[in-house]
Amino acid sequence: MEQKGTLKYRKIQRTPQSGENAGKKKWYATSVTDREVDFEGFVTHIADHGSPYSRGTIHGVLMDALDHLQELILDGKSVRLSGLGLFSIGMSSKAEDTRDKVTAASVEGVHLIVRNTKTWSNSELRKKCKIEEYGAFTGTDNTGTSGGGSTQGGSGTTGGTGSDGQGSESSGGTTGKDDTGDGLE
Repeated sequence: MEQKGTLKYRKIQRTPQSGENAGKKKWYATSVTDREVDFEGFVTHIADHGSPYSRGTIHGVLMDALDHLQELILDGKSVRLSGLGLFSIGMSSKAEDTRDKVTAASVEGVHLIVRNTKTWSNSELRKKCKIEEYGAFTGTDNTGTSGGGSTQGGSGTTGGTGSDGQGSESSGGTTGKDDTGDGLE
């Protein structure tokens, strides 16, 4: 299978609060984002990689797609974007003592849920990337993490099991206060 990129990681030490390693200091690999590509950079990347469409056309189509995606999910619809994923909206609410007390005022927040599809499954993505340690160590803080880079999201739990049986770390994004980061809220 053709590799599409290189995923970088750094080593961190955590003490899980639950599971088989509860209370034990263990070392884990966590993904590192070494740069961010903004919207215009993404448009340029598409235009510069063999697309028959101009930057302007790509920009316009993506902007329209994002506007309509937001409109549909805020109307309570789930939107499946081909092999990319299923987009929907979730909400968090405060607990009420009775069914009748649950009202719109009980809703504390809304968040985007993205569920990956087969072609974007954890196991398929793993097959498509090379994994290597992030750069040289520039120092260590009190938690044993190497300096430099930034960790992409995460719920503070790692080593869980996804639907494909592979250990994984939650990757951030838009998560609510009580969100575990698994996209199933």
